[in-house]
Amino acid sequence: MSDATQTQTLEQSLNKTDFGHVLYENRKTIFGLIIAILVGLMGYVLWRQSKRSQSHDVSVQVFEFRTKTWSGAKEGKVAIPELVKQFEALDKDIQSAPVMVPVALEMGKFLMDKGALSEAEAILSKVNILHPVAAFFISMQRAVILEKDNKVPEAIAVLEKLAKEKDVLMSAKVNLELGRLNLLNGEKGK
Repeated sequence: MSDATQTQTLEQSLNKTDFGHVLYENRKTIFGLIIAILVGLMGYVLWRQSKRSQSHDVSVQVFEFRTKTWSGAKEGKVAIPELVKQFEALDKDIQSAPVMVPVALEMGKFLMDKGALSEAEAILSKVNILHPVAAFFISMQRAVILEKDNKVPEAIAVLEKLAKEKDVLMSAKVNLELGRLNLLNGEKGK
């Protein structure tokens, strides 16, 4: 056989079967679809890496705050106003990061025990967590601090906001505290 009879074009090879013919007729669409899938996949991978990097950066900043400022405040090396100032200087994403919740709760208890109620409220009010469990603990601690600071209406507002959430942890406890605070506030009907 000569070389001319053995050489086939791509079109001739694909047209030997029905599937091959469909592939050849729709080659531009199929190639575009493959490119779109690859671009989408690469975009997703880059987005996930960006999220991981962002999460790592937040964790590092929370760790640095905890080891420098918060540890210093517990040891008496950092004054309470400086602790609040350093916390407020953090980015809002860091203040409300899930890894900040245990630190914020610990700071709130520490400041409450020291009698620095307004400072404790200043810190806890900056922590805006969407997760229902974390929001429950932050809100409950804020309500206690506000009550001790004789700001019962504000404590009621915090608990009412918590009670309106659809995934309230320990809703009976929240309602009990709301009833108790409303009674303290002179509103027996509530």
